[in-house]
Parts: sequence; C-alpha cells; structure tokens
Amino acid sequence: MAGFAVKFLGCKVSQADAMLARSALIAAGHVETSEADADLHVVNTCCITREAEAKSRQSVRRSLRDAQTVYVSGCASNLDARQFAEIDPRVRPLVGTADDVATMLGDAVGACADTEHDVLARARGEPEGGRTRGFVKVQDGCDCHCAYCIIPAVRGSARSRPASAVLDEVRRRVAAGQPEIVMTGISVGDYRDPEDGLELGQLMVEVARVPGVERVRLSSVEVIHVKDSLVEALAGEPKVCPHLHIPLQSGDDAVLEAMGRHYGAGEYLAQVAALRAAVPHVNVTTDVIVGFPTEDDRAFERTLDVVDAAGISRVHSFSYSPRPGTAAARLGDRVPPEVKKRRSQRLRGHSEVRSRHHRAAKLGRPERVLIDKAAETQCSGYTADYTRCYLPAGAGARGEVVEVTCAELHADGVRCVARPSYPVS
Repeated sequence: MAGFAVKFLGCKVSQADAMLARSALIAAGHVETSEADADLHVVNTCCITREAEAKSRQSVRRSLRDAQTVYVSGCASNLDARQFAEIDPRVRPLVGTADDVATMLGDAVGACADTEHDVLARARGEPEGGRTRGFVKVQDGCDCHCAYCIIPAVRGSARSRPASAVLDEVRRRVAAGQPEIVMTGISVGDYRDPEDGLELGQLMVEVARVPGVERVRLSSVEVIHVKDSLVEALAGEPKVCPHLHIPLQSGDDAVLEAMGRHYGAGEYLAQVAALRAAVPHVNVTTDVIVGFPTEDDRAFERTLDVVDAAGISRVHSFSYSPRPGTAAARLGDRVPPEVKKRRSQRLRGHSEVRSRHHRAAKLGRPERVLIDKAAETQCSGYTADYTRCYLPAGAGARGEVVEVTCAELHADGVRCVARPSYPVS
C-alpha cells in the first residue's frame, strides 16, 4: 500500500483527469496523504503555453523533494514525455488519455490484495468525496484548430461520452455529497451523445433531473456552440446555472481571423445579445489573449469595446507567447513585452470595474448560495450565476443551499446576511 498525492496544472479538464487518477489509486487500495508524506506523486500537466509547460516541469521537480516516484500525465506529457523523463530517473511519464493513465497507474503501482483488478471501472465508480462541486468530463478533444493552440495535437479530435455513462457518474457524485455538477470538456459545446444524439443543452436538462442535483453548470463554451438547445436549457430549467464562460480572445475581426477563430466580433455580440434576450439574468464571463502578433493598439481598443458591448462581468486575460508546433508560431512574437504588460494591466482594471458593477447590482437583492467553504470565522459559496458570497460563521454547512440578502461589496465577491428562511437544502 502506497501513500500518494495528486496535483494538476491548467484547466478544469486537467482537474477532472487528475481526480480520475486519484480515484484509480484509491480504488487500487492506496491511501491519499499530504505531499510531504507521500512516497508517490502524480502530476497532471498543462502545455497550453510555454509558461504552463515550464510550470509543469517545476511542479515535477518540487515533487522530487519528497516523493520516491513521480508519475507525470496530461497534456505536456503527451506532447513531449522526454522533457520529464530527463529530469530524474524517479520521474515516469505516462502518455495517453485519462482512462489510459488510470489503467497504467493501476498496473504500475499495483493493486492491494483485497481490491478488484479492474481499477478503471472502480475509479469511475468512486468519485472523490469531500467536495460540493463534482466535475464531470462529458467530452474530450477539439476540432477547431485555432492558430495559437496545441491542444488538438495532444488531445485529439472531438469525441463525446455516452449520456448514459455521464448520468451514471452524476448519480454517483450526488451519492458522494456533490450537489453541484460542473460539465466540462475541451470543446464541451461539441457534445453529441453517440448513442441517442442528445446535444449539450439536452444533456444538461437530463442531469438536472437526477434526484439530489441542486445545480448544473458549464466550465466554458465557445460562442459558436451556444446552440438553441443550450439557450432553452438555461431559460427553462431552473437548476441549470445562468452563467456562461464564453471565450472572446479578441474583439478585432482581423486578429480573430489570424487566430483561426470561427466567428467575428459582430457574430459574438449578436449571439450574446440573443442569449440575453432569452435569459436576461445570465452572467457572461470571458477569456482574452493580449499581445497576439497581429494585435495593434486599435485592435486592443476594439476588444475593450466588445467587452463592454457584450456586458461581460469578468475577463481572464492571458499574454500571448508563441507555442512551438502551432500555426501562429510562424508569426513570431511581434508585440513587445512592455506593451503586453500595459495592455494586460488595462484589461485587468477594466475587468475589475465591470466585476464590481455586476456585484453592486446585487446589493439588497435575495440570492441562494451553495456553501462550499465553512470555517470558524466565516463561510462562503457561490450563487447560481457564479458570484462568490461571504457569510458569517455558522450560516450553513458545506453542501447546503442557503438563502441570503446581499449586503455589501467584498474584494472579490459580496458580503451577505442570512434571510429568515435559510438553510434550505
């Protein structure tokens, strides 16, 4: 029996894959412990940028301070396993899908004598406990091939899990105490059930109908995948959360074309406007890449204009860096670092103003908050539209939905007071 620790870098899909590896080791009879006490570490890596790849190597090196063996999985390992194997003989890269990695871990580490041999099946049946939010990967791979992105090369083409398997996993997660289900994937809007043809929105409605599910939300969705069935789910099913993270990347048509994106700024705005017409209370957040090689000052200003016109409440900004192996790498890195920094600072400031405006509009209003953190000094959780709320200690237990009134702004959320009718679970 081994003591192990699992960590991940990158997106929610990387987190879901890391949690499958964790469940596989538990299913094999091993025990999760702190990083300092673990003989075995698993690092699920990211390669979306060169910086993410460098951070993945750094994480592996940190693990070598404590662990006797470090297994490395995920996108950066799939892209170039040798870069990790060369760090130290104790590092063992694993190449393949999350299911492949879970199986390989079971074979490499070995199952304890009293466990079943099919570690992957047991891992799928034993979601991680102690969390109120369950990440369910419904799709993997991507067919978009954006000019700056390496992910299709390491994740492969888009493919969807059967809805029956997704619903089985949701039932297990609810039984494990996870009332909020986050549906995730590399290109999750591409989802189509290979058995019955269900689209993403239709699947979300089916998930919402599973007994014990309080909320269903998406991790991220491309604007070209905000289909009628998804809008109908947001408008018609109360448990489907009115929050969509819809990457913009740029508000300039020429930059979007150079990026290989499949829409223009006008199309983005029209789709968001149609979404708001159907779901007026929807909260839209986004991603923006700053300093793409063809972005000049006017293009950046257009991005700020589109953020405003779309009513975006929060922007996650990323400074562009060439990703070897992508089409955009041939364009070089034309925008000077100091210009990228200046634009990033402006965008972050712009985002904070918009976030504050979104949160201020909630003051005096009732909300329902799913508690995910409960400490001696305070507890906190998220509203359905993904606004962080802070409550006095004892206002609710983890996993409870409590009714509150938004009282004052907090640095990154809203401070709330209890309404007489809470808690409601």
